[in-house]
Amino acid sequence: MQARSTVRRFTSVLLLLATLGWAHPLAAQEPEEPEPSAPWRTSYFPYLSGMANDGPVISARIRYWQPAPYEARTTYNGALDGAAGISFRGTRYAAVRFRAPGLVQDWRLDASLVAERLVRFGYFGLGNDTEYARDQVSDDTPFIFRVRRIRYQGRVELTRRVRGPFQVALRADVGRVRFTSLPGPSLFDADFGERLEEDDVSARLALVYDTRDNEFNTLRGFYAEAGTQVGSGGDGYTRLYGVLRGYVPLREGTVVAARIVGSGMGGTPSLYARFDLPTWNEQVPMLGGEYSHRSFDTGRFAGRGAFFGNLEVRHDLLPFGDLGAITLLAFVDAGRVFEEESFRLTTDDLHVGGGGGVALRILRSTIFTFNFAGGPDGFNFSVGNGWMF
Repeated sequence: MQARSTVRRFTSVLLLLATLGWAHPLAAQEPEEPEPSAPWRTSYFPYLSGMANDGPVISARIRYWQPAPYEARTTYNGALDGAAGISFRGTRYAAVRFRAPGLVQDWRLDASLVAERLVRFGYFGLGNDTEYARDQVSDDTPFIFRVRRIRYQGRVELTRRVRGPFQVALRADVGRVRFTSLPGPSLFDADFGERLEEDDVSARLALVYDTRDNEFNTLRGFYAEAGTQVGSGGDGYTRLYGVLRGYVPLREGTVVAARIVGSGMGGTPSLYARFDLPTWNEQVPMLGGEYSHRSFDTGRFAGRGAFFGNLEVRHDLLPFGDLGAITLLAFVDAGRVFEEESFRLTTDDLHVGGGGGVALRILRSTIFTFNFAGGPDGFNFSVGNGWMF
């Protein structure tokens, strides 16, 4: 009787183990439920900023967006933004932009429509040797180094991740730009007359290598971009350019960031093409201003080629975690343009300046920078929306 009981117990154990043995692989074959996507949200807020030697600009933005997972490289999977703003001097803009870095795996889309009127855009002539004489600016000649620029532009950029950190991006732009002189004598009026209208249709292909830890508040990583552009502006032009960026954390809350940019054009480029570089996900104004050289006004130097670098230290003075931070900046900017000569890598005739500033980060991605710089033209103050790079 005891033997039979032992056999029954042993048989029961075998059946249980067999059941578990079969259940485990079957359970492993069942597909995991995908994590539910966050719901789309709507947010809106007013803010103050600066634009092209003018400010403050009173702006408002509305955003319809889907938050990305916390560990993602961007704070959103997709976002549709509408923004508009105006300054007391008459600068104004309206823009619509749709970005989708995380809606489709390995693909991202960036499309925008912009209409803007900049009433204090800089024009100091073409070339690297243009001079800024402050004593020429008086009550009778307040706009001698200024021009009004009106721009209507649409662009679409499609990016495909090829492998690991390598990505390929194709961008198309259609734009119309009108430069008009302001009251009184000006260098622009002397070079182009009272009015200059330019139409431009362009395409740009870029190869991107990106190992940054994230795209909104980078703490470490390396970024490299090489691209070529073909445009119809002027009598037609081509462009080759490259961008290198690096980020190294010195300690918690302190980051050293550096960037080098080179761009050279062939053909007969338009005036507008000389002032703007269409990099991946960004439009970099050259040369001068809060996004290329903080020691100079926006539009200070213009040429068929440009070469510049930026080095800055960012230190979180008052960190508040995901709520934001107050950050101190120290920076050095250097650069030059090429008009009558071909682009080359050189340290000759670089315009060097530097300074410091304060950055205000709200939550994880909204960043405003206030820059106080000095250089060959004297003191310059600028306000940026986001990190310089």
